Amino acid sequence: MLKTDVLIIGGGLAAVVCALKLVDRYEVTIAMKGSIESGNSWRAQGGIAAALSSLDHPFIHYKDTMKAGCYQNNKQLVEMLVKEGPRRLRGWMKEGLNFDQTMDGELLLGQEGAHSIRRIVHNQGDQTGKVCMSYFWSKLQQKKVRILSHYQAIDLIVENEVCDGAWFKNKQNELIEVRASATILATGGIGGLYEATTNDPSLIGEGLVMAYRAGAILRDLEFIQFHPTLIYSQGRTAGLASEALRGEGARLVDQEGTPIMDGRDDRGDLAPRDVVARVIYEYTKKEEPIFLDISPISNFKDKFPQITSLCNQAQVDLEKQRIPVCPGAHFHMGGVETNTNGATSIANLYAVGEVSGNNVHGANRLASNSLLEALVFGERLGEFLLIQQLKRELTSDHDRYIRAEKVDGPFALPSKNELKRKVTQALGITRTSHDLEQLLSWLGSFRQFDQDVYRRVNWTREQIEIDTMCTAAMLIAKSALARKESLGAHFRNDSQEIGRMPMNPQAMMQARGDIWAKPVKEKERVLK
Repeated sequence: MLKTDVLIIGGGLAAVVCALKLVDRYEVTIAMKGSIESGNSWRAQGGIAAALSSLDHPFIHYKDTMKAGCYQNNKQLVEMLVKEGPRRLRGWMKEGLNFDQTMDGELLLGQEGAHSIRRIVHNQGDQTGKVCMSYFWSKLQQKKVRILSHYQAIDLIVENEVCDGAWFKNKQNELIEVRASATILATGGIGGLYEATTNDPSLIGEGLVMAYRAGAILRDLEFIQFHPTLIYSQGRTAGLASEALRGEGARLVDQEGTPIMDGRDDRGDLAPRDVVARVIYEYTKKEEPIFLDISPISNFKDKFPQITSLCNQAQVDLEKQRIPVCPGAHFHMGGVETNTNGATSIANLYAVGEVSGNNVHGANRLASNSLLEALVFGERLGEFLLIQQLKRELTSDHDRYIRAEKVDGPFALPSKNELKRKVTQALGITRTSHDLEQLLSWLGSFRQFDQDVYRRVNWTREQIEIDTMCTAAMLIAKSALARKESLGAHFRNDSQEIGRMPMNPQAMMQARGDIWAKPVKEKERVLK
């Protein structure tokens, strides 16, 4: 058994900045399913949105965030995000975190979809995530911190609704018990459930599933953002073509070169992601290819080296100045419900980053707000835990866990590819009750995968992953079926209620097998 004051499950940006706040006072352990390069933070091409310009203001950023989120957002958290973001970013810049600059030494601010002003900072063009992660990891490695790489979290240790750590499988498939006074879920998103995704395929919703099994409340799982422009070549996706391309003038066109967003939205190619993704989907489901026309962008290869590399690997000829694209799963707005401090409904269990259902993004995330969320709320959670009395007496319960694992009889699980195909069909860009019910029925034909995780001690890592994917798909499908109206990233083809702002916003909550709608409190809302 390992003991620690703070256990952080996940190794992305939110995890690292939180750890940096805590490591000088507490013993901190970071357990990652892979390595630092295998998470979404490392992959992030887009920048960080913040009102850093004299022409900008946090309130303008606030309005853009609320509008993109269909006014479903938690008003208080959006205010924290846009007000604290510039201050925290400036603090890191003073300590050495550099962003791209103009020839005059000013920040080079980019434009992205649904932003009313240029406010996006980048590192080395399209390598913001990689540069930021390298910077923060280098600072963390100078501290005393325990890093557990290639540790697959399989269950939270919860007794009497108090979390005391988690169980893991290491690379040798050994069961490892880690006891902690505070446990933080920073496990990222759910893109690995889909055939086409910008996410690392290892991101399959472990945090959601473990929290659900522990009895924590989940929120708004149906809100899944599909990025409009994944590079598509030779019948498969090959990485993300950042929204920054359209911010710099690239246009979405059909095979004849006709712009496809003209007349669809007054913001054109820079409309919110849910709008653009649905338009592209109309073409791709008819097998009509869509392209990013990059001819308006001068010095493309210098400005976007990572996208250039991805295109070269996918054998996309950039001399033609067209990048074939299709939509793919990108970001999960729902998650484990948390308060403003990152606390869940389970004592001593916290969540931060994409796995957190704090409702800061509402029904659809504004471009480049995800890294900002990780920085702001990662630091806020660290600051909150600094003033808590975390150290507790921790004892092992390893023997009881092992005894509970004994299960007789065979079990069946689907293949990953089959599961991804079913999820993509039912929980994709557009949805119907028929498809959702079919998915739930199909999932129900397998073993009771959503029962006690204690059954899984002798399973392989692959079996545990598929079991987790089945449970995550079930939870999301139930939430999507329960929300009858179309809202933001959740679009129901069979709904008569299609609009950008519901009269009475509701959150879709889920816990212990139950699902219910909860009115979004007035203090969480802002009037249009």
